[in-house]
Amino acid sequence: MMVIMKIGRNINNQEIAKLLRVISAAYEIRGGNKFKIIAYDRAATAIEHATSEAKDLWDDGKLTEIPGVGASIASHLDELFRKGKVAHFEAIMRGLPPAMFEFLDIPGIGAKSAYKLCRELKIKNSQTAVLDLEKAAKKGKIAKIEGFGQKSQEDILEAIKVFKAGEIKENRMVLPYADAIAQEMISYLKKIPATVQADPLGSLRRRVATIGDVDIAVSTLKPVEVINWFVRYPKARKLVEKGPSGATILLKNGRQVDLRVQRPEAYGAMLQYFTGSKHHNIHLRELALKKGFSLSEYGIKKIKNLKLKIKNYANEEDFYKALDMDWIPPELREDTGEIEAALLPPIRRDQGKPDGLPKLVELEDVKGDLHIHSNFPVEESHDPGLDPMEEIIKVAHTLNYEYIGFTEHNPSQSQHSENQIISLLKRKKEAIDKINYSRVKKLLNGIFNGLEIDIKPNGELAIPEKALDLLDYGLASIHSSFRMSR
Repeated sequence: MMVIMKIGRNINNQEIAKLLRVISAAYEIRGGNKFKIIAYDRAATAIEHATSEAKDLWDDGKLTEIPGVGASIASHLDELFRKGKVAHFEAIMRGLPPAMFEFLDIPGIGAKSAYKLCRELKIKNSQTAVLDLEKAAKKGKIAKIEGFGQKSQEDILEAIKVFKAGEIKENRMVLPYADAIAQEMISYLKKIPATVQADPLGSLRRRVATIGDVDIAVSTLKPVEVINWFVRYPKARKLVEKGPSGATILLKNGRQVDLRVQRPEAYGAMLQYFTGSKHHNIHLRELALKKGFSLSEYGIKKIKNLKLKIKNYANEEDFYKALDMDWIPPELREDTGEIEAALLPPIRRDQGKPDGLPKLVELEDVKGDLHIHSNFPVEESHDPGLDPMEEIIKVAHTLNYEYIGFTEHNPSQSQHSENQIISLLKRKKEAIDKINYSRVKKLLNGIFNGLEIDIKPNGELAIPEKALDLLDYGLASIHSSFRMSR
């Protein structure tokens, strides 16, 4: 299998994450402990999004500083970095068809389904595994496998189309990890006097939930010096592209970072242009055209008088003001009404739209959190929390929260009777009641007892009805059977 063949002492974060997910899948097929499966998945995600290479942290003796990498996984990675292989991993993988792991990237196919498909269809070649699966589906072979059927076959064919079309953005990062990469890069760029200002661009600046590449803008009078400094970034693995207005590097963790430089007097226009979104900028250009202006990353130019030079803007506020608009926070730039709302008050009144831009929520506006998982032992079905209630309460206090609620996952129905589930939830209620009557409670105005409850395929909740009486509230959500039509 490709991921196993590539492992070695110089393995990067993306390859380690892939390897750990493979081991997690192997454990699942072999009926391994669910907490061990979860641990490998968590470690994979943490390493995938880490801003430092796991190998570098291992060199410094700091491998366990990566969240989710405990002593056991750290010991296996230690062996990997020293020997280029892990005996335990090889033992877990032994006898499993390598091709099955290629199916894990196809939406809707889990480890057990992938194993069964490989075994029943006799798919052995990892390089052609997805193509072979598609051919089998088109010939109606999947529908004949016990436990699949015609609907599953149709779903798999559709999922393969999505996979092949590249609609699954496997390499996208969640916002906090992308933000960490960007802030570290910005701190590095600001170490030289040539950097006047540096900011993130694109979806990262708009604070979108997931990010592809990290884009950075720099205001400078010395672009060559900044670009040369950028490409010498210590965590860069490869120079992808370099030119007079920017450069692109690939980091050791596999993430791409793009740099754009601009003179200070035109920096605001570039910042606006490359922040986006695409639809926001299209709408803005249409508005500008009606006013006789043309917009670009360099500034604003009058269309009818081409002899006039383009007008530069050092900041976004002046750029938007030139279009008779208030400055629009990046988070709102998705063409969902923000352009109309940003028009200056007299224009809004003339158009019958008196309301302006909404005030964004600030951190100090957040008064509490009602979806928190502690490590209280309710023997949940999956994903237990990491920290005790008392520690979470102390952190909530430092955040100036007024209240919090604990919502661990419901106890596993497959491993507990109704009476056992009720007993576990009673213990949790008693623990929270005790906290509420202790000195810890004084840190917050309210500590509530909640539960995140699975919705089963038949629409029922995954706890007995009597158990609801033990809760202050519940969060109901679907955690499995995602391919059902309703």
